[in-house]
Amino acid sequence: MQGHHALAALFQQGLAHHQQGEFEEAKVAYERMLALQPGHADALHMLGAMALQSGKHALAAEFISVAVANNPLNASAHFNLGLAFKALQRYEEAIVSFSQTIAIQPDYAQAWNNRGVLLQDQLRWDEAAQSYAGAIAAQPEFAQAHYNLGNALRALGRFEAALASYDTAIALQPGWAHALNNRGLALQELQRSTEAIESYDAAIASEPDFADAYWNKAIELLLCGDFAQGWKYYEWRWRRDAFSSRKRDFPQPQWLGDAPLNGKTVLLHAEQGLGDSIQFCRYAREVTALGAKVLLEVPEPLMALFETLQGPKHLFEKGSALPHFDYHCPLLSLPLAFRTQLANLPSSSPYLASTAPKRELWQRRLGPPSTPRIGLVWSGNGLDRNDLQRSLGLNALLPYLSPSFEYLCLQKELRPADQDAMQANSIRFLGAHIQDFSDTAALCDLVDLVISVDTSVAHLACALGKPTWILLPYAPDWRWMLDRADSPWYPSARLYRQGNDRSWTPVLARIGSDLLGYARVPLVP
Repeated sequence: MQGHHALAALFQQGLAHHQQGEFEEAKVAYERMLALQPGHADALHMLGAMALQSGKHALAAEFISVAVANNPLNASAHFNLGLAFKALQRYEEAIVSFSQTIAIQPDYAQAWNNRGVLLQDQLRWDEAAQSYAGAIAAQPEFAQAHYNLGNALRALGRFEAALASYDTAIALQPGWAHALNNRGLALQELQRSTEAIESYDAAIASEPDFADAYWNKAIELLLCGDFAQGWKYYEWRWRRDAFSSRKRDFPQPQWLGDAPLNGKTVLLHAEQGLGDSIQFCRYAREVTALGAKVLLEVPEPLMALFETLQGPKHLFEKGSALPHFDYHCPLLSLPLAFRTQLANLPSSSPYLASTAPKRELWQRRLGPPSTPRIGLVWSGNGLDRNDLQRSLGLNALLPYLSPSFEYLCLQKELRPADQDAMQANSIRFLGAHIQDFSDTAALCDLVDLVISVDTSVAHLACALGKPTWILLPYAPDWRWMLDRADSPWYPSARLYRQGNDRSWTPVLARIGSDLLGYARVPLVP
């Protein structure tokens, strides 16, 4: 009994020092407990908790792992072990620890929430949403859990429900800039543009340097055709923490249309995705027309393709040494530099081409056509944040493909779910032979029509002037704008948009019907 009292007294002593931040004194008390009773679970847990607070995550995991082995029913110890595993990037073990916390103490809201965050990081959105819902059930006024649930629901395409979650989070924490911003994203997906912009403005009012809110406002403005304001706010992309491209810090100034270029050398450099570069490389000719010598820097997969870009230019692979230049401009800042409006979009005639050697190579590989050929792209990069909305499964497309045509798959890769469907059909998969975009360009020129979801191949086909039917989700990327079946950027594009039911079935039915009436276009000789 005396030993029990001594242990209890030492534990209280250790806790008192611990809570006051006196870690060394607390450590002495906990270690004295272990001297009296080796393996004492509470002492080990507290030593681990102090290690966790000090950023010694491996030591924390070591201490607390023994603690939970010696006392498996301590919910707080399992929770702290989860935090240690999370910091060590041992994510599956962290999920297990948070799950064990919940099993012992079902109303442990922080464990539900942390578990949800880890599941979300693994794109396990359904499970994450369930975990956030568990946090809210345990603690209904848990604003962070409502916000996180909104993010999971938005990723799952449940935009009305996501909006309700954001509204609750903001009611609990008024003026929360991140919740207001993401609320705008949900409204944008619902095509409630005016409300989305108001939500972004509220986020900016709350946090005046909030780059994501400015960026999202830019996207919405461009989507709605307000190019004057949209291009200006689009420059905020460089200040976003999660922006896909690194800002280039050249000593030379950035050109934004405010300096004469006659006799100057200008570096234009690619940014963001390959489709972005394909769409906006057209401005190289506009810069040349101002009297400048143009250096164009692009990633390796575009090098061979961009050799065919119309207008004088000097091409460089990204990462290679660059010669002297006077100004630079990222490709997607050029619309701002040229004060681009719908009325003065750069010449939209074909500005890229395939090469004769590549066409001849692919003609030999394909053999002579017996029927009109159609190129297909039904899915893009699975890591794209909008992939759930934009991509299809091959099985969804197959019933609408008329047997009157020969079909070529223009995708370089197939998803596992599509492989069986591909083997059971006569669609030709050529991905193993596609080396870069110059191959894809040749294939585009050897088909009569390209049918594609919103990917870089759709941009390429349009830049080649190839008739291209593009399948768009209800909330499209900004460049396709709203409520139109054509594109001011690409005269050869025909846009097939989802309705507000977000179903591909009516879109595919229109594609199938139009294919039946499609008139053949002569093949490239």
